This record gives sequence, structure tokens and C-alpha cells, in this order.
Amino acid sequence: MNRKALVVIDIQNDITKHYRDIIDNINSAIDWAMKQGMTIVYIKHNNLSAKTRTFKPDTKGAELVPELRIVSDHIFVKTKANALTSEAFSEFIRSKDIREFYITGADATACVKSTCFNMTKAGYAVHVISDCVTSYDLKKMPEMLAYYTDKGCEVGNLATYMGMNYQYERLDNNNFTGNSLDDFVRHQTVTECWRKTDNDWKLVPNVYEENWSQVQCREIAEDVVHHMNLDQTGFGAFDGERIIGFATVSRRIFGSAAKYVQMVCFQISEEYRRQGIGRKLFSMACEEARRLGADKLYISAHSSKESQAAYRALGCTAAEEVNEELAAAEPFDVQMEYRL
Repeated sequence: MNRKALVVIDIQNDITKHYRDIIDNINSAIDWAMKQGMTIVYIKHNNLSAKTRTFKPDTKGAELVPELRIVSDHIFVKTKANALTSEAFSEFIRSKDIREFYITGADATACVKSTCFNMTKAGYAVHVISDCVTSYDLKKMPEMLAYYTDKGCEVGNLATYMGMNYQYERLDNNNFTGNSLDDFVRHQTVTECWRKTDNDWKLVPNVYEENWSQVQCREIAEDVVHHMNLDQTGFGAFDGERIIGFATVSRRIFGSAAKYVQMVCFQISEEYRRQGIGRKLFSMACEEARRLGADKLYISAHSSKESQAAYRALGCTAAEEVNEELAAAEPFDVQMEYRL
């Protein structure tokens, strides 16, 4: 018996206008899930509060949108954000012994968020299909995708779940050159960063954007080439011949309390993030560190809220022994480690 279900949350006429941006993806996800033998479930929200005018029972606004593919009669109504509060839905998944869920729909900041949190808390396996989820405020999407990961969900785009495979290789002069990062998108919008004040870490406002120009991409690529031929080992993720992520590990061991090696670079091109690529490259870096005889991987990590959430989701913690040279070189970084 297939114990998996694809769940479509609140794609109703009263939902945010942004549902049209993802409806084709949701329909494709439904087709894919059917081919996999999954159960297809639709969740509808009914608002019982007298103070609101949307999602009212038995109104057009509460109906599923006409563009949505309806392939089953497994349609359940909830009156709270968390889909598991629908007794009919909870009883249905118990009767089918469904233990794994692929989540699509809206809103990323409300009903999808609450459902994912409570499903993982209940011990279910939860996958959020990133390009099948939307919000009334699209600026909050990166934050929410990071939140799902932090709460134990796997986040990936539809292409990943439909079977698109990337290749992972050790970097050498045949697969990585000074031009290999010409199409790499190093972009990050930062709003908050962690800062240490009075021996306590706090999130503080810090708004800026990071972008690599092509000149910077080539400088970094040339630096990677130089070091992989000298004192670092590199690993890359490839979509065809294009590199979409890379990590480099120093071959130098340091530390007195433990044997550390540094992860020098760790980058995923923007459009390929939250697909598990970083986790795979991180695992390869850890394996190389073990091979070198290290006890721990050392990371001078970006201090942004999103970057720190990603590192902690991988299992990284504050470094017990700070490398003062690395800390001085990047004073706003957070010094972290991963026990191998």
C-alpha cells in the first residue's frame, strides 16, 4: 500500500491572487502524484468568524478554484489553520495509514505553515514542494521555506520530486575552470543578521543585498582552481555541464582540543536552493574531512538569519574552539562547527 499523499491546501476563490502563479505547477504535481500511486487530498478552509467576509461556508469564495484539477473526492473542510484539526481528514489518513505528505497550496505564512509544523510534530514525513506553495506576501517566501526546513520538513521544487537528477563530482581541471561560475547566481537579500552583544547572540536589523558580478564570479572561480591544485579539495553539483553548487575543504588540520578542517566555500546558485543540493555537498565535504583525519568541520558562516537557519538545520553548532585568524578575517561571520 502506498502510504503517501499529496495535499492541496486552500486553493479557493477567496485565496490570494498569487495562486495563479503556481496553479499549473500544482496541477502537474497532481498528475505526478497520481502516477506514483499517491492519494490526492484537497483541503478547504471555512471561516466561521462573523467579523470576516472570506471563506464563508456555502459561498463561491469558499469553493476550489476552477483551474484546479480535481481527481478525487477526498475533499476535507477545516475551520482552523492546521489541516489536522479537521477530524474527517485526520480520521481519513489514519484509516489509510498515510505517513508521508507532499504539501502544496496557500498560505505559506498561515495554513501551510501550521499544517507543516503540526504534521512534523506528530511524526509524519513532510515534503514541501517549494514552487507549488505561495503567499499573499511573496517577500516572505524565502523566510517561510527556511522555516519549514528548520522544523524538519524537506523542501524541494517540483522538478526535483519528479525525478530530475543532478550530478555530483569531485572538482578537477576537467570539470572546473576560471569560467565555470559565469552563469552562477550568488544573490541573497538580507534583512536580519546575528550579532554578539554582551556575550549574547541577538538578531538585529541589517538590510542589504549580496550579488556576485561576472568579474567576481571569475575571480572566485580562479581562486578555487588555484587552491584545488594546491591545498583544497572541491566538490560540485552539476545540471548538465553547468555547475549549480560547490563546496571546498581545506586539507590543513588545525585546533588543539580537536582536529578541525575548514569548509572554505559553500555556495548554491539561487534558483537551485532548497532542493537538497546543499545537504548532499555538505555530506561530501564531511566525508573528505573524515578522510583527512579531522574530528570536526569548521565553518566561518554567514551571519544572516536564513544562512544560520540553514547551517543549524544541517546540524552545525557554535564552534567550541574559535580559530582567531578566520574570525578576524570575517568579523561578522559566526564561527561554527560540525562534529563528524
